Amino acid sequence: MVTTPSLSTSATPVRFRVVSIEDGMLLRQLLCKRLHVPPAIAAEMVRAGGVYVGSVRICVPTVRVSEGERVTVYRASAEIAALEPGALRLLHRDAACVIVDKPHGTPAVATRAANRGTLAQALVQHLTQEGVLRPYVGLVHPLPAAAAGLALYTIRGQATESFYQDFAALPMARGYRVRLRGSFPGSSIECNAALGQSALGSWRLAASGVSGERELRPPVLAHTRFVKLAELEEETLASVELTAPSWEAIALHAGALGLPLVGDGPQETGILCLLAHTLAFTHPHTGAAVQARASLPAWAAAPGEGEPVPADLSEA
Repeated sequence: MVTTPSLSTSATPVRFRVVSIEDGMLLRQLLCKRLHVPPAIAAEMVRAGGVYVGSVRICVPTVRVSEGERVTVYRASAEIAALEPGALRLLHRDAACVIVDKPHGTPAVATRAANRGTLAQALVQHLTQEGVLRPYVGLVHPLPAAAAGLALYTIRGQATESFYQDFAALPMARGYRVRLRGSFPGSSIECNAALGQSALGSWRLAASGVSGERELRPPVLAHTRFVKLAELEEETLASVELTAPSWEAIALHAGALGLPLVGDGPQETGILCLLAHTLAFTHPHTGAAVQARASLPAWAAAPGEGEPVPADLSEA
């Protein structure tokens, strides 16, 4: 007997195995049968990158399935609209890299639930329109979808050797802006807590002593300095000087100081008040100085920078 998976929430993936009577079916047909959706919706789920057979993301609706294969479906992927290449705000472009000004809510790269609607996909389409044959892009510094600001990608075509590591290992000056819950005395506050990385790759405070987690490498030194720009009732707008491998150090250090980022919490939705504001480096291939500055959302603008700073984020 074939059972229909629970569809209680579109955010929760649906998982099931292909049974004998479904052997050889088109993936699109299988989704129609199991999820009770029209063929067009089933095809959109697949094309959006929301369907896996085993551990492989399948983007072709006419792939045939075999008995025993495990299928995972993210139903909400069908509702994700593609980001038009023309909507990209390119701040820098050369033969090796591109810097894009990312808005809040747009993923920089593919998520587990979909690869549609991301900056990376739109950038690939943009390069294809330029005539680059089978372009590839690599995000150098991770940035969560709920945050905004500068996203640096390396780019290459089918016949071009990858030089992602040239940029990943390059010293860069990265500046951020954040909005903190609470305030601190003086003009700045610092945190130097080391970071550890779990077996799953997530960063945490190395001194947290979480049981059951195994670090992949020794603790990494990290330094974060928060410089006050404005006090806004019970919140503080600050610029951030970061020496760490990931933006996650900002959130971890802010939490360790008792000043969590606005928007960073299990019960919070919407925007994360984290802006990758400035980026500067010496190009590893040309030796040229590259500098970029992101546009300021209203919540990140200090007094005198043009936009008024809202005390309530609903006004941002």
